[in-house]
Amino acid sequence: MDREEKIKIAITAGIAGLILLILILFLALSGTGSKDDEQKLNDNIAEYASNLAEGTEASSIASTDVSVDDAATESTSFVPYSEYVNSKKGTVSGNSFYETKGAVLKDVYKTLKYDRDAQLQEMFTYFEAGNEDAVRDLAHLERFEAMSFSLDGTKDFYYHGEVNGNGQPDGIGLAVYANDQYYYGHWKDGVRSGDGKWISFYPSYSEYVVKEHMYFGEWLDDMPNGRGQEHYDYNQEYMNSADLYLQNAIGYFANGYYNGEMYIITVDNNYDTKEWLGTCDMGNWVQVLNTSEDSKGRIATLSERENIDNHIWMVKNKAVDNGVSGIITGGTIAK
Repeated sequence: MDREEKIKIAITAGIAGLILLILILFLALSGTGSKDDEQKLNDNIAEYASNLAEGTEASSIASTDVSVDDAATESTSFVPYSEYVNSKKGTVSGNSFYETKGAVLKDVYKTLKYDRDAQLQEMFTYFEAGNEDAVRDLAHLERFEAMSFSLDGTKDFYYHGEVNGNGQPDGIGLAVYANDQYYYGHWKDGVRSGDGKWISFYPSYSEYVVKEHMYFGEWLDDMPNGRGQEHYDYNQEYMNSADLYLQNAIGYFANGYYNGEMYIITVDNNYDTKEWLGTCDMGNWVQVLNTSEDSKGRIATLSERENIDNHIWMVKNKAVDNGVSGIITGGTIAK
């Protein structure tokens, strides 16, 4: 081993040691989290420092056009700890954008008591007043999460609001489903129809990248149908530099799918946004005019609003079935 290689190894080891010391001091001073969480963090830090000392390589986007499936990459000798944690959690890209999953609540709620009718009335009042901060605060209380958890594994919902002669939701009403999902708005003959808002909250203890997922706009037959907007809020700590994150999808929806001209806003792990325009046909992105399939079998699906020559490219089988995912449908009022 020559002198230059020895110097490089010494510098790398020094950096790893410094990062390890800073992270351990931060953990010790913060005083938060369970012993299990602390042990996991310690294990991650130790493995991270070990890999860093060995010269672990990382990938980052290095192409002008954004590719959802196969971005060009370049190697570097350093990867931020937050990105390392994400890579250990198996972060992957989904159909058009980051692939999301539903909220998961802890089973400890089985033992917690809640007052269903009183809590629904309380939540209804804040939804009716348009006080989303209060709605959000309530949804993250254990008694509200326990209420949602009691519906786990079902499509049914607890309901507070107007009903028809058959006792079905009809008019303005609030429903809570499993997976911390809420809907407030119009109903017709037992299903969501008219204007309404659906929100899927993720528990505060979640280590998942999504914090909230919502759709607000027109509904028909229990699904987004008509003009509306899908929106995501993310936990920036868990975002990575390789994925494309959908923040807003604004346009027309058909049975939950994007359908027609869509205005898309994406956000990266620095929380910088970009605006895109494209067309969907029942969830399937239409290839941008005057573009050709590239050598990797990808098509241009969206054009940047302020630079129409910049596109989002997707392989064909990932440009399909795009829309609002995860909505629980088909249930009736739970007793």
